[in-house]
Parts: sequence; C-alpha cells; structure tokens
Amino acid sequence: MALPNYQEIVALIKKGATIEAQEKIMELREAALEYQNENLALKNAVKELKEALALRDSLEWQKPYYVRKQNPEDKFCQCCYDADGRAIRLQELERGYWRCVQCKNDYMDGNYKDPSTDFEASGRNPITGY
Repeated sequence: MALPNYQEIVALIKKGATIEAQEKIMELREAALEYQNENLALKNAVKELKEALALRDSLEWQKPYYVRKQNPEDKFCQCCYDADGRAIRLQELERGYWRCVQCKNDYMDGNYKDPSTDFEASGRNPITGY
C-alpha cells in the first residue's frame, strides 16, 4: 500500500476535493496505527531477547545443573533451561538430591549419599534398621 504524502493531500484540498483529502488523511492515520503496533511488537521482542541474554549471562553450568554466577546456592533445572530457556529453580529434597517441580527430573550432586549404602556401611539391616 502506497502511503499518500503531504503534498498530495494539500493538492486535493486546493482543488476543493476535501472528501478525497479526508480519505487520504484516514489512510495515513491507519498506516500510522499499523506502524505503532508493529513498533510495539518489535520493542517487546527486543525486551524478551535482552531478558533471555541477561539470564544466559547470569547462569553457569555446574554439572548436573545450572547455578546463578552471583549465588551458586541457586540451582536451576538443566532440562528446562536447555529445552525452553526457562530457569526453573530446583527443590532440594534431601542433601544433594534435587527435583524440578516443572519437568519432575531429579538431580544428584556430589553431596548426595544413597541411604541404602549408609545401612550397608554401618552393618545394619536396610529393612529393619537394626
């Protein structure tokens, strides 16, 4: 769609074609509204990309999960972040054993001790605890 220009509208008014001039002005208004909507959508896309980039720069891979560089105590699901770019905080169920409440994946880090090995090492029966 070719946009009418200012000189075109002025020429129509000088000829007395005010209806046509008003139509051209309406075309300009419609185009301006379309450009404003497109501009808003582009600004939102830029904002989302900046947020994703800031998140990426704030996280660091520490096997088996991502941690926040400024606070390594914040642990995030590797599966959710790699698949969707979402930083889903992991919940610690017991020392070194973490779960993502979103995708239900479990993660065990170096602090995790398998409870069954504690019984075996102690010589106690894992079923009775004695």
